[in-house]
Amino acid sequence: MKKIVLGVLLVVTSTTYAQKDELKTLKKLYDKEQLSADDFSKYKETVLKLESVATTENDKIAAGFYKSMQPLAELSTMGGKPNPMMIQKLFTPEIFTIMVEGMRKTLDFESKQEKKVFTEDINFTNDILKPIFKQMAFDFNGLKKYKEASKAFYNTFQLDPADVANLENAAITAMQGEDYINAEKYYREIKSIGFNGVGLQKFAAKPENVAKNIFALSFFNKNDEQAKIDFIEAIKLNPEDLQIQMDYAAIYYRNNDIVTYQKIIEGILEKDPNNAQLQYNVGFLLLNDDTKIVEEINANLKNTKKYDELIAKRKAMFLKALPYFERAHQLDVANEDTKTTLRLCYETLKMKDKAAFVK
Repeated sequence: MKKIVLGVLLVVTSTTYAQKDELKTLKKLYDKEQLSADDFSKYKETVLKLESVATTENDKIAAGFYKSMQPLAELSTMGGKPNPMMIQKLFTPEIFTIMVEGMRKTLDFESKQEKKVFTEDINFTNDILKPIFKQMAFDFNGLKKYKEASKAFYNTFQLDPADVANLENAAITAMQGEDYINAEKYYREIKSIGFNGVGLQKFAAKPENVAKNIFALSFFNKNDEQAKIDFIEAIKLNPEDLQIQMDYAAIYYRNNDIVTYQKIIEGILEKDPNNAQLQYNVGFLLLNDDTKIVEEINANLKNTKKYDELIAKRKAMFLKALPYFERAHQLDVANEDTKTTLRLCYETLKMKDKAAFVK
């Protein structure tokens, strides 16, 4: 197995005799140049046993280390030098994540200890595996498997935090893969590292773009209170960005604070009253509850009082949105989305003559 990872495992010692046998067994198996299928079964079994009986922090870390190296142990059962096909078969993004987290935890623990048991081996193994895993990330990206690419890029960053391009690629591909929870996490990590690095520690993204992405993601993920905080920096760095302001207004709208919403919207329109898309967006946002209201109407066909209330509510909603669609149409008469929505407004409000003129 040592030939597989090209590393040298340091001697494991333990003062806890209850775990001594498991540690000796694992060290012996790990030191072998190649494992048989029976050896690998023994390896997995011993890792599980060590995890169940480990009491000291040192033994728990040892268990975590050997567990993280389990994919390499399995690889050694195949014989010869690993090739990309073998690597990709064994190292799924999920397995890769478990492996990297185990190694990272071991390194973090030993960085605080005078005696380093596994650090040298992990670092040497990392140097061998980093280019393989980085290529795996690019391969996933080329196949448009963006979620898998994102995990692979992030795990590669975990192996080598000095090369921040992998973190940035993880954030970008998470966005492409619509993994918005992790995308937000990665962009926040970029922000926490900062933008003063040089060489491999320098991000291609600019602070204003990262701030905008963080706000957009916290908004999309409906982390509304955090989004309000993120808005402050996003708008400070992007003072003319109307989409940021629209999204900020939308936070209040979806929390039923219509007064604050309207105040923000009026401020945005004052800055850019001739923006057709903005006018359309405002009108569209005002119709956000239409599907829900229509469902309620259909559910209350026999309840005359409730039915009439809902019809009146829907009419009021369309009346409020109508001026924005009319203005958007005046500013951009060829826009098909605007024409379609404007006709819908007129028809809903029984303004059929006006609807007929929208072509």
